[in-house]
Amino acid sequence: VSANYNDNNGHGTAVAGIVSAVINNQGLVGVAPEIDLYAVKIMESSSGSLSDAIAGLEWAINNNMSIVSMSFGFESYSQIFKEAVNEAYNNNILLVAAAGNNYKDNILYPAKYNKVIAVGAVDENNEKASFSSYGFDMELVAPGVSINSTSLNNNYAISSGTSLAAPHVAGVAALIKSY
Repeated sequence: VSANYNDNNGHGTAVAGIVSAVINNQGLVGVAPEIDLYAVKIMESSSGSLSDAIAGLEWAINNNMSIVSMSFGFESYSQIFKEAVNEAYNNNILLVAAAGNNYKDNILYPAKYNKVIAVGAVDENNEKASFSSYGFDMELVAPGVSINSTSLNNNYAISSGTSLAAPHVAGVAALIKSY
């Protein structure tokens, strides 16, 4: 949520590529390649603060975003973050989040909030990915194993995780909204 939204580890670049890599005959194509995509960086590497996550949602509200895809998670319930999620939802923002990669029946927040679509990962055989969180609060699953996407330095890389499943769902939601 600062002016520096450079991706230092490639996570955001991979997520963005899944949603909207452009059609240019030079690589892969995102799920919804013609959308307007905004980077809202709330973490540095794998660490961040709840206040930055809230500021990210506030930015989305203030800038009239339609869909927010959240490829991060935390284990503890937060009432203040739930209030931010509810405010975004009440402003007609569709919220999509990665369920988590903790191998067990334990969906992470924000995916676990009832106003957020929780997305788990499946493999190429449409089987639950071994790492994917699962549970009662899971709404959807999407590809999340060995996903080829954009990477740093104008490259492509293969990675896995529910962070890669969530943007598949957000991209489809964008296509539906545009239709």
